[in-house]
Amino acid sequence: LPAQLAEIGDAERQHRGVADAQAARRILEKVADGDVGNEAFPYMTARSLRIGYAPVLALRVTYLGELGWELHLPTEYAAHVYEQISAAGREFGLADAGYRAIDSLRLEKRYLYWGSDITPDYTPYEAGLGFAVSLKKKSDFIGRAALEKAKAAGPKRRLITLLVDAPVQLYGGEAIRRDGKVLGVTSSAGWGHTIGKAVAFGYVAAEEAGHADYEIEAFTQRHAATRIPGAAVDPERKKILA
Repeated sequence: LPAQLAEIGDAERQHRGVADAQAARRILEKVADGDVGNEAFPYMTARSLRIGYAPVLALRVTYLGELGWELHLPTEYAAHVYEQISAAGREFGLADAGYRAIDSLRLEKRYLYWGSDITPDYTPYEAGLGFAVSLKKKSDFIGRAALEKAKAAGPKRRLITLLVDAPVQLYGGEAIRRDGKVLGVTSSAGWGHTIGKAVAFGYVAAEEAGHADYEIEAFTQRHAATRIPGAAVDPERKKILA
């Protein structure tokens, strides 16, 4: 792609992430030609809208744990849509943000990342994603036999979520320890700006996954870590479904 188009596309992706905020609906109402209220546009649905003169496919999904939409549109309209949203969001303090902001929010919400938290080395049951696997289907599909076997055997490892109160920056790959033993490493980690704590995910043996207290070793220092059963922010999904 020409450099100009690549830059426009990147700007659109950055702004798409920022649009997932408390004021997202009010901003979208100002620029879109359709009803984006909760009843007309519920969670996990998609609608075709127009923003300015741009055709947009709006998906009410989130990777941030906030009320928001993903906006999919042809690249040639990206700058126009960006300008429309920026102008509409000015009164709400809308600002651009990069992927580190997205990563911080998804960690707090326990949204997993393909390539680190989820890989071919782990089963959905080990990752806590068994609810997304349907073995009730009568038809066969690739991997069904392996999934049936994994479910029957039970998970050998489990993905746990840990919070660290100390002001330490985690990046993933840190040792997870308990009682002097290394149980695993963090699959992804970062600072949770909403809760003011470091958040980390990591796999440990299933028999070691039920403890309340662990340690995470970072930069030769060991920090007390507390396991939580679900998301650190809005575990009942009230904001997403608002």
